[in-house]
Amino acid sequence: MKTLTDDTGLYQHAKFTTPNRKFGYCTDDNARAVIALTKYYAQYPEPGALELFNIYLSFILHSQNDDGTVRNFLNFDRTWRKNEPASDAFGRVLWAFGTVMAKPPSPSYLSIIKDCFDTSVQHVEKQYPRGMAYSILGMSDYLKQFPGASDIKRQMAIAADGLVAQYEENNLPDWHWFEDALTYDNAVLPHALFVAGLNFGDKKYIEAAEKTCEFLLANTYKGDHFSFIGCNGWYEHRKTKAAFDQQPIEAKSTVIMLRGAYDATQNSRYLTLQRKAFDWFLGENDLHIPLYDFRTKGCCDALIADGVNNNQGAESTVSFLLSLLSIVESYTIADKIEGDKGNSLRQAKLIEQTTKKPTSIKSISVKGKPKKRQVEELA
Repeated sequence: MKTLTDDTGLYQHAKFTTPNRKFGYCTDDNARAVIALTKYYAQYPEPGALELFNIYLSFILHSQNDDGTVRNFLNFDRTWRKNEPASDAFGRVLWAFGTVMAKPPSPSYLSIIKDCFDTSVQHVEKQYPRGMAYSILGMSDYLKQFPGASDIKRQMAIAADGLVAQYEENNLPDWHWFEDALTYDNAVLPHALFVAGLNFGDKKYIEAAEKTCEFLLANTYKGDHFSFIGCNGWYEHRKTKAAFDQQPIEAKSTVIMLRGAYDATQNSRYLTLQRKAFDWFLGENDLHIPLYDFRTKGCCDALIADGVNNNQGAESTVSFLLSLLSIVESYTIADKIEGDKGNSLRQAKLIEQTTKKPTSIKSISVKGKPKKRQVEELA
């Protein structure tokens, strides 16, 4: 993270581990970094982590326009890219703001972050499905700090209903998904509905989340390991699934979704699968090659047909860190699972075999329109 960071923010891309200035910075990656450093600092309150956190937070605050919309691409010369393509940066910023509100490094951050969130939340219902999903995660965290915020609850319900409507419109006997293709960051969609279901106690959200979660797992869990949807062609309904290039963001979103699935259902099978999804980074994948680089502490950008893409950019490295933090957080419920009976106990033993004792992070070396499909720009 330090290698990819300067006093402006987190660089998007790297040539191996060297920041690639050609592509500058983006709000997407800096928002993810805010989420990661907020969670990291809550567990490991180190001064260096807080320093990085403030750099990334400053970036996303600067990305917000006066009307609450968000810009995404910043050139190396600190000018915003003109006529930039549609993105999910808005939703990721709300998710980041919400994460800070739920676990602020100090209470002094709350007032300014709340003001920024309140300025932007009016735009949630205009987002694409993933933007709505990220926004739901942010609003859920907002409510942890301000549980009586009626406008936030209303906006969350609108977004969750929008995802359910998207699912119902595209749901077919052989295709239980929100769109006519599995593309990028897929797991955030069912994850958001699990979260909405927990917040509202509404079975329709949980039911849609479970159906789409199981459909995604059926199409990504292969034998005894995960094989994520490749971005070199994606997976369109009734067409061939792209085997490569599998990207770390898919592993990250699956890891986090599976923890959300456990929280909503108390089904310990999801925690077993969560560890399996994380182990994709460590070599439990189609090629049996680790993407996490134990020497540089970065993560390779993709699993490709003949190995890995050795460039270690921001999205990949932050995805690994977020996944690791989620796994560490899941250790806190291990005792509960071990106390369960029957199948839950057997599942807990499987988790114990793969996770063993909790390990310190430092010691691990390793809008609108419902039918419109959105694919994020790939640099």
